[in-house]
Amino acid sequence: MVNQLREATTVHWHGMELESYYDGVSGWDGYGRQVAPEIAPGHSFRVRFTPPRSGTFMYHTHLNDEAQLGGGLYGPLIVLELGATYEPETDVIFLVSRGGADALKAPLLVNGRTELPNRQWRVGRRYRLRLINITLFNGAAFSLLGPSGVLKWRAVAKDGAALQPSQAGLQEARQATLPGETYDFEYQPDEAGFLELEVRSARVQMKVTQAIEVR
Repeated sequence: MVNQLREATTVHWHGMELESYYDGVSGWDGYGRQVAPEIAPGHSFRVRFTPPRSGTFMYHTHLNDEAQLGGGLYGPLIVLELGATYEPETDVIFLVSRGGADALKAPLLVNGRTELPNRQWRVGRRYRLRLINITLFNGAAFSLLGPSGVLKWRAVAKDGAALQPSQAGLQEARQATLPGETYDFEYQPDEAGFLELEVRSARVQMKVTQAIEVR
């Protein structure tokens, strides 16, 4: 996809503290005498860095945002503690975006889809939900719902930083997000049944639903 773009692209790692000349606006931002390079169509630029801490982050374009974000130049960036292993069955990413440049008509996407495949969870297992908003202008509201309504989950991190114990308590499983925000929650189902994670756009009447079967 990058090869088809007519304009240079730069990439930003949102919320991560990096002393790097390639994190910013091409031809302008820099570190010392090193300036962020432009990436011409058909070319690439390899970046190497050591994350300063674990957490939920994202990378995204920083030029011609409407077209490039709408075209898919973004993604989650999950940093684990040294020696940890990522477990996709219990460590679940929900990244909300828009599928095009039109702020009113572009479809709402979660993990790049308008319809999500069903998930299966296990009673008694603890799940980490990483909520990421990479829309350009849209707030998005997440809700975890059970047969009797809104459930409760435990807040554990915000924008890649672990919460203090006094902040990491059980709360109603609803969370409004703004562009560029990430939230981490934990949820442990205690009985079998069917759940839904509902994602709604705050600007237009759109939603995406993740169906979850708990066994």
